[in-house]
Amino acid sequence: MDVDQVPGEEPYGFMERELIFKLLASHALVDAEYFEWLRKDPESAAAELHIRLTDEDLDYLRNVVEWDRIASVAPSIRESLNLKMVTHSW
Repeated sequence: MDVDQVPGEEPYGFMERELIFKLLASHALVDAEYFEWLRKDPESAAAELHIRLTDEDLDYLRNVVEWDRIASVAPSIRESLNLKMVTHSW
């Protein structure tokens, strides 16, 4: 916990939390390897993007997100994005 952080409070506000999850979701959606990493080890995967998740965030990623359902549609979304046209990362 940071020195300035009050116990029970998030280390960031709602807007920052919303942006963090959008970043994680979009990265996972376009990058199949990152998707699997975030699914299996959300703490380390988020840290790769310099994001520190709270225990509540980790619980959400581990127990609430419907990973199998996302995995069933993600490949077709990745194909539809034609990522090779805009990046060489994936």
